[in-house]
Amino acid sequence: MALSVNNDLVNLSQNFESLKAKVEAIEIIVYGEKVLELDDSTWENIRRKRNYILKSTDWTVTPGCSVDQAQWSAYRQNLRDIPQTYTVISDVVWPTQPSTLGPNS
Repeated sequence: MALSVNNDLVNLSQNFESLKAKVEAIEIIVYGEKVLELDDSTWENIRRKRNYILKSTDWTVTPGCSVDQAQWSAYRQNLRDIPQTYTVISDVVWPTQPSTLGPNS
């Protein structure tokens, strides 16, 4: 009987962790969509968008990643430079995101 209870607890724990991970993934997607929908009317909104895009594209500059890392590094640097490049909010032009296909695709 104790073995069954332990197995049930293990199963419940595994199910809980799986559901928790799914909820966290949904929260990231919803948060990201809300951030990307912000208008570019304040520097705070622009920074929030930029920071979200940088965080969501971190994977592109990890060793062994199959995308064109030079293009992605330049894109990410352009994002980081937005506050220094533009002095007027209405002049901000978002850089074009490179392809997620590998350089040999």
